[in-house]
Amino acid sequence: MTVSADRPLSKLSQLDATGLLVSFMRNVPGALYRCALDECWTMQLIGDEIERISGYRASEFLDNACRSFSSIIHPEDRAGVDAQVRAAVDAGKPFSLEYRIVRADGEPRWVLERGLRTTDVDGADWLDGVIFDVTERRRAEDLARQHEAEAARVAELEASRARIVEATDATRRRLERDLHDGAQQRLVSAALALRLAQHRGADAELSKLLEHAVAELGAGLEELRELARGIHPAVLTDRGLPGAVTALAGRCAVPVAVDVELDERPAPAVESAIYFTIAEALTNVAKYADATAASVRVTQRGDVVGLEVRDDGRGGAAPAPGSGLQGLADRLAALGGELACESPAGGGTRLRAHVPMAGPRG
Repeated sequence: MTVSADRPLSKLSQLDATGLLVSFMRNVPGALYRCALDECWTMQLIGDEIERISGYRASEFLDNACRSFSSIIHPEDRAGVDAQVRAAVDAGKPFSLEYRIVRADGEPRWVLERGLRTTDVDGADWLDGVIFDVTERRRAEDLARQHEAEAARVAELEASRARIVEATDATRRRLERDLHDGAQQRLVSAALALRLAQHRGADAELSKLLEHAVAELGAGLEELRELARGIHPAVLTDRGLPGAVTALAGRCAVPVAVDVELDERPAPAVESAIYFTIAEALTNVAKYADATAASVRVTQRGDVVGLEVRDDGRGGAAPAPGSGLQGLADRLAALGGELACESPAGGGTRLRAHVPMAGPRG
């Protein structure tokens, strides 16, 4: 129905007004209502849509025949809804609020109610409004909030893991420096003093004891150097991945071809992760692969550093739970990277990894 500008709604015939109301009640996707401004908000008129929303027939609410509409408002929301509606009515202002009702089958549903105090042609005051079922929208919003909270939790967990890795690497570097500048230097000085005592001459028995002490001290110093390299190699700090990987390859029992092409140094935590991945891979090659040759390739593509370690050994390697490779995979994952292992039986092993140069974002 069209209402012309020169024929305001207040001048519609009773028949037209009734038709317009019926049309609204049939087509608006909500329950139109008119209720009294009494204690129970007694319904004088309510659309059949209320049955779909609440599970109760519209006739059950008219004049509170079976129940008042207020009685189906969720008990936890009832007082708040009543207070807000009455405040709006007293102020002569429209209201819009969302709350829960309890359907006839016991299911809680969310509704949006909008209303306004009106006065009819006889001067009687009423509350006119409409009630919409917004349960699905509320559920979607709740689900979105849950997803956002979960995403934030995962992001914080990843950031926390990255901070742990960075703190561990910082501790490694500090321990290596302490060993190098402290214990190693003292042991070197002690070894020099013993050799000087040897050269100054002594009886055969004392000379033999000094020789043994020098040998033991040298062995202990070498073990300490190996320990320092395992904690955090000084060559990695001083020369970066090219020098550190070359040193690793030189100590491997299997010939290793090295190719490191980086435009810049990765973040310290990333650099350490790549180094220890290569170290673990070459250790596995030497101990288990029965390989005759291996290769290490480190490249940079944009802001990602890539790694590939290959050998021509027996294959069959896998990053099983609790293994060194699994630990490296977890370490790389904490920095936003990934580790993949291809190792068919008899076909050698190919270990690949990539990780952002700067570590995890955020």
